[in-house]
Amino acid sequence: MGNKALIDWHSMFMGVALLASARSKDERTRNGACIASADHRILGVGYNGLPRGCSDADPVYWSDQDEDPYLSRHSYVVHAEMNAILNCVTLPLTGSRIYATQFPCPRCTQSIIQVGITEVVWLRRKPHQARANEASLKMLREAGVAIVSLNEADAGAEAWVMALDQHITGTPGPT
Repeated sequence: MGNKALIDWHSMFMGVALLASARSKDERTRNGACIASADHRILGVGYNGLPRGCSDADPVYWSDQDEDPYLSRHSYVVHAEMNAILNCVTLPLTGSRIYATQFPCPRCTQSIIQVGITEVVWLRRKPHQARANEASLKMLREAGVAIVSLNEADAGAEAWVMALDQHITGTPGPT
């Protein structure tokens, strides 16, 4: 066997989540998630998007008028974490880990806890969602679900994933 570098598991699974996010048609935020078993098998993958059968071309689905639930994208878009759970090849997900490009919202956190996921690894966190993040943290801690940033889990994996993100998005890296 040659000296080809193998990527670690954190890089692999967050990389899959990041690649999945590239399928999202949400122009504001493209997110992905990947669920992995304790023995490193992919159980489910998802990205944020509309439910099956709903047309991406309908502008109502992508509206940003949050004061009106009918004209708010939040009424329609299925989050990446939820799609990964719904796309799973097996349930329950007891003892599995979810890799999410975005810190999970309270609704996704509820589902993460309910299906038995025991660890969340996240890539980014929206600062303006601080109170929602606190709600998610409260539930995760009480339920005994570990939550860690990719940087905390493996700084090298974060650097690898950020390079992949730059490749996918075509954005230059930090100078």
